[in-house]
Amino acid sequence: SSGINAEYGGNTWPRDDIKPLLGLKHDPDLISIGFEELGDTEAWESEADEILSHLGYYRVKLNTMSIMQVAVFAKKRHLPYISHIETEYTKTGFGGTYGNKGGTTIRFRLYDKTLAIVNCHLSAHHNQVPLRDEEYWNIISEQDFEDPLTRHLYDHDYLIWSGDLNYRVNLSNEEVRAHISSNKHLDLLEYDQLRQEKAAGHAFIGFHEAQITFPPTYKFDPGVSVVTVCIMFHGSYHLQNHLCMVKQVIHCNTW
Repeated sequence: SSGINAEYGGNTWPRDDIKPLLGLKHDPDLISIGFEELGDTEAWESEADEILSHLGYYRVKLNTMSIMQVAVFAKKRHLPYISHIETEYTKTGFGGTYGNKGGTTIRFRLYDKTLAIVNCHLSAHHNQVPLRDEEYWNIISEQDFEDPLTRHLYDHDYLIWSGDLNYRVNLSNEEVRAHISSNKHLDLLEYDQLRQEKAAGHAFIGFHEAQITFPPTYKFDPGVSVVTVCIMFHGSYHLQNHLCMVKQVIHCNTW
């Protein structure tokens, strides 16, 4: 949010024009928002509703699991063509008993296409790659739907996956920072855990991601004003089962 605050003069959300935030030249027809680790879910709901309604969007559906949410908003002209709306969620925290980790999903038909949008929070820590893979497959396998066209997530024409995936860069912090200091951060993609797992067929099979041009994100140690750990690249992934939609849809989540 710090970058957004700076760009929009201290406002966390752009209240009059959302295009700069999304990097688009035209207003999207559909907007999906995913949250993890929410402190006050109702406050975020109210804020998103207020801002997006001001911009001409109507909430299609909201799905909340503990401190995680996913919401879908659409322009009014598309509302009559959205149907078969369903929600699902999968808890993966503490052995599948708690919703601090897992995935929340909204699926629906839009005109003659089926879409599923998943927002997730997978387990943290550098050495937990197998657990993250397992949580991905738990979400995929445990979520079933009533629509006869799409009983499972992979049955949808388009499956969009976002959230805090928590895959890391398989190098030491010092090595990562040296790459970034030398403006060679894209070389780090070779060591990206998510790309390695995808290439090995362990998770996110068939997904496509927009081109990454930025350094890994990072976290601070408490009370320290410098970067201490550089960890990961990823925010969202997209699965395209049918090649009939325009390229901008896959990269921008717009219809």
